[in-house]
Amino acid sequence: MLQSSFSAKVAAATDSLFSCLDAIAKGTGLIQRLSRRFSAGGFVSVLMKATISGKASFNDLAAALGKIEERKLSFQAMAKRVDTSAVAFMLQAVAAAASSRWNDEDLIQTGNFNRVILEDSSQIALPAANHDDFPAHGNGISKTAGCKFDFAFDLVRGDVIHHDLHLATTQDREIGKDLVDKLRANDLLIRDMGYFSLGEFALIAARGAFWLSRLPLNVTATDAAGTPLEKFLRKAKGEVVEFEARVGREGYEARLVAVRADPKTAAKRRRERRAEAAKHGKTPDKTALLRDGWHLMITNIAAVRMGVAGLFKLYGVRWQIEIVFRAWKQSANHSEAFARRSNACHLQVLMLASMLRLILTQKVASLLRACHPDRWLSIEKIAVDYAAHLMGLKRHDRFDDYEPDPRHIEINRRKGRKSLVESTFSILG
Repeated sequence: MLQSSFSAKVAAATDSLFSCLDAIAKGTGLIQRLSRRFSAGGFVSVLMKATISGKASFNDLAAALGKIEERKLSFQAMAKRVDTSAVAFMLQAVAAAASSRWNDEDLIQTGNFNRVILEDSSQIALPAANHDDFPAHGNGISKTAGCKFDFAFDLVRGDVIHHDLHLATTQDREIGKDLVDKLRANDLLIRDMGYFSLGEFALIAARGAFWLSRLPLNVTATDAAGTPLEKFLRKAKGEVVEFEARVGREGYEARLVAVRADPKTAAKRRRERRAEAAKHGKTPDKTALLRDGWHLMITNIAAVRMGVAGLFKLYGVRWQIEIVFRAWKQSANHSEAFARRSNACHLQVLMLASMLRLILTQKVASLLRACHPDRWLSIEKIAVDYAAHLMGLKRHDRFDDYEPDPRHIEINRRKGRKSLVESTFSILG
């Protein structure tokens, strides 16, 4: 079984979280007076279970709450409880969970950066009938609905850095502005091209932090003399092109690194580009076809701090946040939980409950890895195992009673290969 330190830390963290829920409930108006039918902890518990099982109607929530509280609540009473005060309560509950630190010991001290922060967003589709409250980008034919989760965590220590809900129509470029104020000197932020913003890069650098991004196709780059990137790529004989670039119309100064793609990858990109252009009766852009033969990245990390190989390996770990999202969704039943026309408050509290479970899963995984540094632990297996634990709880005050067998949440280790996290640490030094 697990070392006692894991159980003790989980107990301390969850006790701290659930002990503050009653105060949050009173402060937001969710609970006016104590009741044997409804408690803050019970409310959170049934909401998280609803997003896992998919049974999330008011009747389902009332029935689930009746199994853990002393007296049953009618579905009409539950519907009345799920109002703006319930949304405010869940917002503060999620914030409390995210801000708590479960592991006081650093997983590792890195030589290059204090924190390596990964940020991305993931969407949950809703029935089109919810379009007025949760509009999504349509397909040109009919209305669609959805919600976007934005999430950022520190890969080094597992801490949740940022979390938020947005309308599906909100661009990642706008969402990304919220994280900048949370950055500290010597942090590194890695994001995909959807967050690309030269203005944000300047703000990050001004805080003494670092950023790493791919270069979008529609963004120009030249050297100090005005020679375009494409000319360097056409003339390149080797596998790497690197220079201090002037990026975009603003001429933002950044380090540009291009590594030649392998022939199979380049051919696939160009084939797909030509097929997409043909579908619309157009000719593929020559600049795009040229860039398809390269991996293009820009950063403010100086060459003396990290070489080209290190940069590309480091950007590769951005995939870890995609794995976290996949683990979160695969261990739930969002398609059923959100497959309903309902009021905005009902859907919001469900979304926040699912985000809360994502945060708790991330913290559990981080703590497990700290307690078992010699094992490859799978975030996907942890998410499934932890969801099963939550579903099996008979009382809402037993969240701390979680002790998975590490053999059941371990990845089969391949000889001679490092885990993604181990590879990251070896890159950082």
